[in-house]
Amino acid sequence: MSRHWVRDRPVVALFEQRFPRTFHFIGARLRTRQFDGLPLTLMVVFALYLVALFGGLVRELHEAQGLVRLDNAVDRWFDAHRVQPFIDAMEWLTLWGEGPTTTIVGVTASLLWWSSRRGHLVLPFWICMLGAQITTWSAKYIIARERPSNWDLIEAHTPAFPSGHATAAISVYGFIAYSVWRTIQTKPRARFEVVFWGAVAIAMIGFSRIYLSVHFLSDVASGYVVGGFWLAVGVVVTEWYAAKRHVRMDSDHEALAQGDGQVVKPGLTGREPPLDGRGG
Repeated sequence: MSRHWVRDRPVVALFEQRFPRTFHFIGARLRTRQFDGLPLTLMVVFALYLVALFGGLVRELHEAQGLVRLDNAVDRWFDAHRVQPFIDAMEWLTLWGEGPTTTIVGVTASLLWWSSRRGHLVLPFWICMLGAQITTWSAKYIIARERPSNWDLIEAHTPAFPSGHATAAISVYGFIAYSVWRTIQTKPRARFEVVFWGAVAIAMIGFSRIYLSVHFLSDVASGYVVGGFWLAVGVVVTEWYAAKRHVRMDSDHEALAQGDGQVVKPGLTGREPPLDGRGG
């Protein structure tokens, strides 16, 4: 917040005078040019919203019959539409959410990031992926919801809620899409394509679980919520590290330039020519 903006608003100026620490804390959380300002604040709010949403789904599942009736109605509607060749197509799609597949994809992505000097993405990715899986499997056995029993297209013996495939889809493929999106700085159309097709792939994996009658609709929705929370955590860790690295690089370049007798403008990572026009 600029001093002029505060001075022109007496109520804000009085608040700053009475509660200086609180005022500066709020101001720091609303800065738009730093990741630990408004971007981080919005990410935290989004993550808390997902936690509340997941809690609401669990409560509805145990205390209200409306969600259960909706799940059963959707499952019954698909009874007349589970036909070949769509069953084979859905079975192929659902393989992309299996644990061995997502592990192979994760290891491959980590090796590619490391070999392309983007190793800072590896730790946030595994935090995202492992955190999502631990949360999902813990919730499965705590809630212990039975799976749909009308069809037996795929063997599944673990509890249903939340869907591990949906969780893995958004935490693994969502983070990979984010990593690609992050490298495309000057091409808005390409960024949109990455987000769009990533969302389509994630949605199709979740849809395959409903179509094959191994999950209810709310199982998949809750899996997306859990995966979305951990994806937000992974993004926050990545951006926080990138912001700290950028500040450190600026400091190193500034110190190097000052050692050479040059003047560096704030925010620039390259060297500025000396004021007298001669070389260093």
